[in-house]
Amino acid sequence: MKIAVVYGSLSGNTERLARGVFDRISPEYEKAIFDVKDKPDLSDYDVVALGFWIDKSFPHKAMKEFIPEVRDKEVFLMGTMGYYPDSDHGQACIKNSVGLVDKSCKLMGYFMCNGKIDMKILERIGQMKPRNMGEEIFKKHMLDEKNLIRYKMLGDHVNETDIEFCSARFNERVAIKAAIDSL
Repeated sequence: MKIAVVYGSLSGNTERLARGVFDRISPEYEKAIFDVKDKPDLSDYDVVALGFWIDKSFPHKAMKEFIPEVRDKEVFLMGTMGYYPDSDHGQACIKNSVGLVDKSCKLMGYFMCNGKIDMKILERIGQMKPRNMGEEIFKKHMLDEKNLIRYKMLGDHVNETDIEFCSARFNERVAIKAAIDSL
């Protein structure tokens, strides 16, 4: 079985998660890791793990465009976000991400964890001149004192526990596939 891990990262969080998962893939499998910016050819791979950060409730732009292009693969999604994955917002992000997977693929599973928010983004939001009510509400929400506390505390993620949980789920799904394929 050949496994590809493809990721995109802004702050280093998602790259850390992707490399952690990649490093924990059993040596019995051929494996490769790619940055989504390199637009890798996945035609020779059986399993593809796709790592992304969340932007406006979806995988970031490059991965949002890349995920639907993956065809006829077993796919595992892994994402990082600056809020709680088990919140309503987190569940919407998961649903949006899963919805990008082409119908020719089989979804093996997914993992979403906290990740730090790049402070440059918050600085840009702070300097943003809202053009409409929606942008004004968004700015107030993002820069709310309570959210700033959350962002600071969640900034300790991606951590080893996140990597271990994601790796365990991914490797379990790969082992199940290998066992079924051997029948």
